[in-house]
Amino acid sequence: MRERSRNEDGFLTIELMVAIVLITVAILALMAAYGGAFSSLHSSGQTSSAGLLAENQLELYASLPYASVGLDSSTLTTVKATDANYSTDEAALPGSGSDVTITGCGTSAQCSPKQTLTGSDHHAYKLETFIRLLANPSATSWSEKVVTVIVRDETQSGAPKIATLQTAFDHGPS
Repeated sequence: MRERSRNEDGFLTIELMVAIVLITVAILALMAAYGGAFSSLHSSGQTSSAGLLAENQLELYASLPYASVGLDSSTLTTVKATDANYSTDEAALPGSGSDVTITGCGTSAQCSPKQTLTGSDHHAYKLETFIRLLANPSATSWSEKVVTVIVRDETQSGAPKIATLQTAFDHGPS
């Protein structure tokens, strides 16, 4: 018999150490991906809940007669004077139009420019509603009431916008 030409003592230990390092790197990569996936799921769930709240608010206006689409005038004045986010968001709305208000509309959901609602994820969201009367670009004989709903997360610093939805209503041909 021939004797081994080289010494292989400790070779199994080196293989084992390399395998441990490779497995550790793979596990760390999976853990990092898990954190990113969790953050992404949380964000998409929040966006979905906020979008549903905004859609429900727009559906509320769609169910009302055209003359009833408006905000309570005294509540709107108070909100504009006390809520900096509301005033900033209103200034950033496209187009120039006048607010649609209804005197004595009350504090119901369709009359309130600002509400705090709980989403399907059991998280509180701030809904800002803007209703403006804008000229209809495709018809010169009437204007449209453009309703914009912005949903914010007031639990986060700066109360970032999560969702913005907008639709227009017109009274139709006379």
